[in-house]
Amino acid sequence: MPRFTKLVFVSSVLTGAAVAGDLPKPSQQLLDRAKATAGTWKCEGTAPGLDGKAMKLAGTYSSKIELDGFWIHTSFNGGMVSGKTDLKFKFESYATFDPGLAKWREVFVDNFGGQMVGTAAAMKDGMLDTTSDSQDLMGKGTMKDHLDLSDPTKGAHLWGEGSHDGGKTWATLYDMTCKK
Repeated sequence: MPRFTKLVFVSSVLTGAAVAGDLPKPSQQLLDRAKATAGTWKCEGTAPGLDGKAMKLAGTYSSKIELDGFWIHTSFNGGMVSGKTDLKFKFESYATFDPGLAKWREVFVDNFGGQMVGTAAAMKDGMLDTTSDSQDLMGKGTMKDHLDLSDPTKGAHLWGEGSHDGGKTWATLYDMTCKK
């Protein structure tokens, strides 16, 4: 939608004036991802614990379309379990697809005060790779989240890696498979 059309649309919403043309609709890219990820999934995998050693990661991942069909709201509620230490982990994210940019835009917050804002190219063959600027307990960084929905019989494979040194080194932060 050209900028002028966007301004006319916003102006008409605020003033109640009629607008020529069609109202915006969610993109097919957004609808396809929403359909593929909808519902509640049981997830299992691994993540590094506070001591850096691998811990079992488990939880539920839920996804639904919200805000008049323009955003996918994803929640994760679970944590890492290993012997003496349990570490709860929760996050909320919202993602939308911008057809004008041909990119996904996503915002993310977690229960440790972490936040991320990122983008991804259009999903292709069930694969999505998001790169985000992050701020977390370790400071500023970059996060790469990967979503593989290419084989529905295997579920969804999600994994992420982070860097806090400008991309010189990357650490795997989680690797899990989720099934309905």
